[in-house]
Amino acid sequence: MVKGLRKILLCIDGEIHSEKAKEFALDLAEKFKAKVVCLYVVDAYPKRFTNEIYAINREECRKYLDNTLAELGQRALSEFSLEAEKREIPYEIKMRFGLPKEEILKELREEGYDLLVMGKKKFKGYLDRVRSFNLPQKVLDDIPIPVLFVVSEVYEQ
Repeated sequence: MVKGLRKILLCIDGEIHSEKAKEFALDLAEKFKAKVVCLYVVDAYPKRFTNEIYAINREECRKYLDNTLAELGQRALSEFSLEAEKREIPYEIKMRFGLPKEEILKELREEGYDLLVMGKKKFKGYLDRVRSFNLPQKVLDDIPIPVLFVVSEVYEQ
């Protein structure tokens, strides 16, 4: 039995694998009476391409990207909040802007978490894995706490 599981960091992105991770995190929190902090990172990576693609209206494009991704994040965080409230689980929601790996690691350094829960995509083969950003693998190399990756049953397209 895990002792001292008081605070769980759940990272979501609104995709199927995140939904499964959300269920696992809430189940664990319910069982161990832990708090879940749900984090959504608005990825800054797409903005790097605005320098090359959009010479005119570059700032408008960047604002549009941020706003669109933030809206998606807010929707995912709201869905999480509803589920946590329904199950009477203590929670907090956070949104950060930047590169996901860096922001997740910053959050872990700034707050005291006992467990990180993330969804992980299932790939059909090696080529799909190479083409993917594969955030869970990149984060795993630098995580100072236990990690639970929840793999979805659905293959990524």
